[in-house]
Order: sequence, then structure tokens, then C-alpha cells
Amino acid sequence: MKIYKFSNILAIPFFILLVIFGYLTYQNPESSYLAWILLPLIPLMLIYVFSPQIEYWWLKRNPIELDAPVQKMLNKTNPVYSTLDRKTKEEFERRLVLFATARDFIGKGMESDNNAVPHDIKMMISQVPVTMTLGRSKAGFKHWERIVLYKHPFPTPMNKFLHTMETHGEDGVVILSLEHVDKALMQKGHHYDVTWHAYAEAFIKDNPKENYPELPANIWESIDKISPQDKSQILGTLGFKTIDTMPVLINLYFNYRKQFARVLPVIKESFDQIFFPRGPLKDNRAETKLES
Repeated sequence: MKIYKFSNILAIPFFILLVIFGYLTYQNPESSYLAWILLPLIPLMLIYVFSPQIEYWWLKRNPIELDAPVQKMLNKTNPVYSTLDRKTKEEFERRLVLFATARDFIGKGMESDNNAVPHDIKMMISQVPVTMTLGRSKAGFKHWERIVLYKHPFPTPMNKFLHTMETHGEDGVVILSLEHVDKALMQKGHHYDVTWHAYAEAFIKDNPKENYPELPANIWESIDKISPQDKSQILGTLGFKTIDTMPVLINLYFNYRKQFARVLPVIKESFDQIFFPRGPLKDNRAETKLES
């Protein structure tokens, strides 16, 4: 049986010692047992603080198999997972578990206890950055450690109006509207994907020196030929009046690959060099432009 929370197992002997010393202190309040409580308490505090790093270290050496519901979700929502060969699929799954484990997911107004983010939502979001960097030798987004999820569109101190995604490179934070995350991933083509947009934006912030293609002035005309949503729909979903079009193109490059190659072959070649320097992933999935 695989251990999913190694930090919990690691904490058990220290917790037992804490209970023992606490009991002895209660029975003998004048004794020196109170000082001994620090012996297990300090390791317990360290395990709690560094539990994400501990889980990452453990899972990197002891990879786990994905649950069947997660695999089913990936086959349904991911643009490349079902087309991967066994070896590449195993690498994808390994990176997915490590990414989700190493990130701090913060739910705002979640219905679950203590705003905890459910496992399937963590996987649903984590698949996006993992897919984006699967063709690169190293997994990306190392410094993007926190993912904040609001149930609906939200305002922030930086953008005091309702919007659905925001990224902060200096803090390593991605903020998303869970309502829009779910709609885009589970109803592909009918809603603009804010998760892909956010991580495309984060990727650009992390890799500003990549050889990004020059974009023509009429790039939105090309985007409209690829995307099920036009400019006004994309802006309306994101909640911004103006946006950088590069994250939009990266989103479409991954999710509408064949259409993208037909409409923007030069930009497609540039993205190939950025995202698949080790060679392209095979993708035989048929694509059609869905009406929104």
C-alpha cells in the first residue's frame, strides 16, 4: 500500500511522546516533565511547517499511481494525455503528483471543512502547468507555490473589479475563479479557459528571455479563426478591458493544435521551439471548432 501523507507517518512517534510527556506533566505538575515536552514538540512543528517539502521528497522517491477518477478526468479534459505513450504518460503522472503535492492550495469560501481544496480540484488545475512544461527537460513553475481559489469572480487590491484570474510573480501566486476553471475544463470549447491563460501568463513571467514570436497587428483576426470565443467573449470571461495576447495564443496552441498550425504556422513553429525543445508530443486527436 502506498503512503500518501508521509509527513503524518513521520509525526506519529513524536506525537506519542508528546502525549506521554503531557500525561506525566499532568500527573506530576511539580516535576521536570514539562521541559521534556519540547523534545517532541519542536520536531512536530517542523514537520507541520515543512510538510509540503517532505511530501515532495517522499513522492519523488516513491511515485504513486493516479486514482482511476483522476485518470478519467485527464482523458476527458487534457489536450494530450490520452495520446501519450506509456513512458511519457508515466512521466506526466509523476510530475502531476509532485506539482499538486508541492503547492499550497487556498480555498476562499469553499464548502468543505476549513476551506480545504478537494483532491480532484487540485489535480484538475495542476494538469495545466504540467502539460505546458511536459516537453521541457525540467518541470516549470518552481516559484509559483500558492494557488488561491475563489468560488466566483473576485476583486483584488490591484484590480478592484470582478475578474477570473490573476498572477503575481513576485509572490508566486496564481488566483482563479473556480467556477470558470470548472466550466472551461469540463465543457471544452464552450468557455474560455482561465487556468490555461493564467499559467501561460505565469510561464511568460518566469521565462521572459524565451524567443517569443513577433505578433502582427491583426492577431485577433487569427485568434478568432482558432478560438471558439471571440475577443469580446475572451475579455468578458477574464474580466479585463485589455490583455496581452501572448497568453491567449499559448492557450490555443495547446488546446487547438491542428487549427493553430493551419492558421498560424510560423507562430506554431516558434512555440514548438519553446515548449517542445526535445521534440513534439504525438497528438492524433481530431479537433473541430465548437460554437460558444
